[in-house]
Amino acid sequence: MLLVLIGFSEENITPKPGYPLGGYIERFLAKQRAKGTLNDIYARAMYISDGSEEALIISAEVLAFDNLFITTTRRVIHEATGIPKEHIMLSATHTHSAPATIAEMILFKSFLTPEDLKLTQEYNEFLITKLLEASKKAKDNATQSELLLGKGRVKNLCTNRIDPNLEKDDEIVILTDSERRGSIISFTCHPTVLGADNLLYSGDFLSYTSQVIKSCTSDAFVPVYLNGAAGDQSTRFVRKNQSVEEAKRLGEILGKEVCAVLNNLVPIEGKSIRIKCLTAEVKVRNLEEERFRERIEKRIKELEELMKKASSEGERRKISQDLFTAQLILGYYEEFANFLKTFGEKIRIGIDILFIGENVAIVFIPLELFCRYGLEIKRKSGVETTIVACYSNGYYGYLPTETIYEHLDYEALMCVLSLSSSEALLKMILSELSGGVG
Repeated sequence: MLLVLIGFSEENITPKPGYPLGGYIERFLAKQRAKGTLNDIYARAMYISDGSEEALIISAEVLAFDNLFITTTRRVIHEATGIPKEHIMLSATHTHSAPATIAEMILFKSFLTPEDLKLTQEYNEFLITKLLEASKKAKDNATQSELLLGKGRVKNLCTNRIDPNLEKDDEIVILTDSERRGSIISFTCHPTVLGADNLLYSGDFLSYTSQVIKSCTSDAFVPVYLNGAAGDQSTRFVRKNQSVEEAKRLGEILGKEVCAVLNNLVPIEGKSIRIKCLTAEVKVRNLEEERFRERIEKRIKELEELMKKASSEGERRKISQDLFTAQLILGYYEEFANFLKTFGEKIRIGIDILFIGENVAIVFIPLELFCRYGLEIKRKSGVETTIVACYSNGYYGYLPTETIYEHLDYEALMCVLSLSSSEALLKMILSELSGGVG
């Protein structure tokens, strides 16, 4: 069994009303900001050490983290705790009902007013102080404990949001200490039950998941969420509507399954943890080579016709989102093209892997991978239990499949990497995982 020093901490990161909310472009265009709080949002940390190596995992109920934010936050936490910068993992749950936190991506920055940008910076400064506090407490609270593992399947929560008949990942993985003080909770789904009309802070369905988990453990239990390859995974075809009641219903489904898994755990074998930091050099997309403007104009006409034939609410939502984004991107074509040129022809993307004991690995990725890629990593990994944690250690947008690139669906429009990038990234990750924990 794996004995480690492990500690948990939870910090409330809910600000006062008035901040722009991240995620839905419609709110930026309407110049809408948060009016209050539906559910408090949190940053949660887990510290782990085998006596030789140490690592810190922080999960925050926000949309994503800018790359500069990661660099700054890692430095601040390192200076205060001594934890190596490259051993500090920052992951976002990707809720669309928290203050805006990213401004580097042109597809978000273009819609932020100067005041929005100022408020985003202000909130990020506040967030860094909270992440630092969570980090220090998690390390200070660390005690020796056995590390346990559990797995389950959560039904009727999430499907492929492009086509519910396509691949999905309903696996949840739990890593917890033998004292049940907190746990890593890996799941794969966009927390977007609450729509663009919601102007209240919330972790979305995860707020209600946390309530259920704390009811079956304790109020002090810390659920550290890691969202997987959810680029095309959401509640779109499962939810009845986008109400608070529906967010609660779906959150409770996940919470009950987590509670069930917490009663069926096995020890993780091994004696140590290890961190491997990888860097992939991948190609940035070239809009001229793609004939992007010509294709997007054609795609808009196709979507307008498809909208006339849509037969379900989920289908209409998908087409409406694609059409809305295509029209916006076409209007911002020059800005988008110039933004891509700032990267040069290639971009260096960091991937961090935390190996735990003999049979667990967590892969931290600064992208929104499509589910197919996440499943491929899990299936081909030489590590028995492999967790994919997207929205981690930065943000470079979506990494869609070839079909989505061809169709210019929403996710392909919110992407800075070329189609060939997926092959290069997966090859590098699987090469490191192929030999097992090592």
